[in-house]
Amino acid sequence: MVKEALQFLSRLRKSSNFPDPITCNKHIHQLINSNCGVLSLKFLAYLVSRGYTPHRSSFNSIVSFLCKSGQVRFGEDIVHSMPRFGCLPDVISYNSLIDGHCRNGDIRSASLVLNRLRASSQGFMCRPDVVSFNSLFNGFSKMRLLKEVFVYISVMLKCCSPNVVTYSIWIDTFCKSGELQMALKSFNCMKRDALTPNVVTFTCLIDGYCKAGDLEVAVSLYEEMRCVGMSLNVVAYTALIDGFCKQGEMERAEGLYMRMQEDGVETNALVYTTVIDGYFKRGDSDNAMKFLAKMLNQGMRLDIAAYGVIISGLCGNGKLKEAEEIVQGMEKGGLVLDKMILTTMMNAYFRSGRTKDAVSVYCEFEERGFEPDVVALSTLIDGLAKNGKLHEAIACFCKEKANGVMYTVLIDALCKEGEFVEVERLFSKVSEAGLVPDK
Repeated sequence: MVKEALQFLSRLRKSSNFPDPITCNKHIHQLINSNCGVLSLKFLAYLVSRGYTPHRSSFNSIVSFLCKSGQVRFGEDIVHSMPRFGCLPDVISYNSLIDGHCRNGDIRSASLVLNRLRASSQGFMCRPDVVSFNSLFNGFSKMRLLKEVFVYISVMLKCCSPNVVTYSIWIDTFCKSGELQMALKSFNCMKRDALTPNVVTFTCLIDGYCKAGDLEVAVSLYEEMRCVGMSLNVVAYTALIDGFCKQGEMERAEGLYMRMQEDGVETNALVYTTVIDGYFKRGDSDNAMKFLAKMLNQGMRLDIAAYGVIISGLCGNGKLKEAEEIVQGMEKGGLVLDKMILTTMMNAYFRSGRTKDAVSVYCEFEERGFEPDVVALSTLIDGLAKNGKLHEAIACFCKEKANGVMYTVLIDALCKEGEFVEVERLFSKVSEAGLVPDK
């Protein structure tokens, strides 16, 4: 397609004739779709320089490309210059700007564009449509701006009616903000307005209720989807499986996994990792490892997150030797241990009384260039203190990074050693650090 567009441009340079709008649009779209958006911009600039008046859709394609690539200000300049070339912007032009600002996290500018569209006194020849509002709502959702969502819902209802996409964005926003009753109310309003919820709508609600621990509502939504013949996607299944795993209902989680396979939904690493983590948290290492074997037999590759779950689960269930073998396998496979895995191993060594190995892991932590965080330092101090290395623990205490947990760990260790003078001194530092002592 790029070759065809370049050949057309070459012929155009040798001719005094201008292309018809359809041909011009076709080649601009071909270049943009072939990741040659910059070339499409040069192509349009060349035509304009020769006195050609492009069709509005040609400008809109360029503006859309610029906004999606983060060059919203450039896109705005083109929109503002369109009238000079005998072409007025339309709602599609402005929708690209709204979407572009939202992608850049500039919600204020996106709102200003929509508000200018609404102000007929400003001389605009178009009004905001459902796409305009959906782009803005999507931006609000990503920034967790719940108040703004409510404000612009009333604004939208004065201009146009919401569609399925609009309701789905509202529902997703309410679920992520913990406003599940509002999400369910929107879901019911949607059906009242004769709009049929799609997979995205159901998935947002299922995920929201699963995260809130209300699995019965999530399951009822799942059953409703099946009743209307709607196929669940991997996101909905993962949300349900994760919900059951967090509540320790592993039989129901594995039942959903089997249903997922029966429905032909392709499982991913997250599904397996979720079930493995659920079994580990229930103290069932055997079934966790069986599920890991299933995962590997399916040709799934373990990423750092999956390794972290497995190593944490093995260590938490007293399987330090097996965890060490997993770590060795990681390193042989060329994977670099992250902060979480190193901290997990350090904690496991301390708990098994292998202080030297734990300190060695901490040294490796620093050698790899990681900045010790509160979790790593708390683990180190707690481990040293509980293994008879109280003075070393005090030496590692860092008041600049200390939080309530770190103070509590050290105060507890000092109390057990009868170092009450040091306890009083350290306790006074808690308030100085702006922390409130807990019970």
